Amino acid sequence: MIKIKYICKKQKNMKKLFTLLLVTSVCLSTSAQSNSLTAGIGLLNTKVRVQLEHGFADKMTTGANLSYYLVNWKGPRLEGFYRYYFADDNEKGAFFQAKAGVGFFSNVLDDLDGYVTTFELGGETYDIFEKSTFTTVGGGIGFGYKYTANGGFVFETTLGYAFWSPPTDNYTDEYQAYSELGYAFETIGYYLVGPGFPLDFQLKFGYSF
Repeated sequence: MIKIKYICKKQKNMKKLFTLLLVTSVCLSTSAQSNSLTAGIGLLNTKVRVQLEHGFADKMTTGANLSYYLVNWKGPRLEGFYRYYFADDNEKGAFFQAKAGVGFFSNVLDDLDGYVTTFELGGETYDIFEKSTFTTVGGGIGFGYKYTANGGFVFETTLGYAFWSPPTDNYTDEYQAYSELGYAFETIGYYLVGPGFPLDFQLKFGYSF
C-alpha cells in the first residue's frame, strides 16, 4: 500500500512539472524573441535534462531546466533561471546565470535492492520511514558559454555552484532512537554523489527557433 501511494504521488509530481514546462514552452514560442531547446545527460549522478531558454532582451534571457535523476535519489527537479550575456546578443558568447528550483526525490535507502523498510526491537516490528519521498529546494550561480550556428544548432556549457536543502528527516521516531547512522549516511551521500552535489557542470546540445 505504501509503495502504491509513493508511485501515485511521484506520477502526480511528474505530471505537474511536465505540464508547467509545456505551458511555458507554448507561451514562449508565441514570442518574437529567440528561443532555444537543449538537452543533456549527467554522469556523476545519472540524469537526463531538458532546457528551454527564452530571450527577452538583447543580452538577457530566462528559462526552465527540467532534470530527472535515474539512480539512488530518483525523481524530477525543475529550475528556473536568468542569464545575462556579455556579448552583443543572447545567441552566443559568455554569460552569467542565477537559478532557483524545487525537486521531488525518493529516499536512497528505500530504493536499495534488498533493503527492508522495517526493523525489529524488543520483539516488536517498526517502520523505518514516515514516507518514501522528500522535497528539496535551492539555487545557485554560475558562468557559461553558448554558441549558436547559422543553421540553428546550439551548444552550451555551464560551470557554477549550487546549494540544495538536504533530505528531510523521514525516519520514524522509533528508528531514530534505534540508529543515528541512517539519516547521516543519506545526507552525506546526497551531497557527495547525489542531487545535492554542489559543483554544477552542464553540457547541452539543441536547436534555436
